Amino acid sequence: MDESSRAKAPRPRQPNINDYVAGAMLANGVVWIWKQALPYVLQGADQLIVSLTADVSLVVFLLGAYIASRQVCKRADEKHLLAAAKLAVAAWAMSLFIMFTFPSEPDFSLAFPLLVCFAVGSVLGGYMTVRDRLRKRRGASP
Repeated sequence: MDESSRAKAPRPRQPNINDYVAGAMLANGVVWIWKQALPYVLQGADQLIVSLTADVSLVVFLLGAYIASRQVCKRADEKHLLAAAKLAVAAWAMSLFIMFTFPSEPDFSLAFPLLVCFAVGSVLGGYMTVRDRLRKRRGASP
């Protein structure tokens, strides 16, 4: 392969900073909408429902990261898991920023679960994107 053909080959697409910021906003949007809706969901609920709220909240946090990761990783032609990890860090940093800018006390007990949920959900979304692309590629091959 000579220099002229290497220069003409298109570079693989990767998400840019705007994609990561949009993904972080999407992941955090799901989290903070859930946190705002939670008092209305729990209004008049019995003790069993209240005790299951933490488990349901973790699933909602994972789902938010998963959806955001799928959207961001669609923009990548390669290195999907690296893009997912970058998104997890961006989403967690944005959640810390949101926590610190609240007028009330920051909720530090939420910081670590969000980090874990964003990491797991984002990597799962990146993995599923790779799996879907490989499945499509296998189906398109003769």
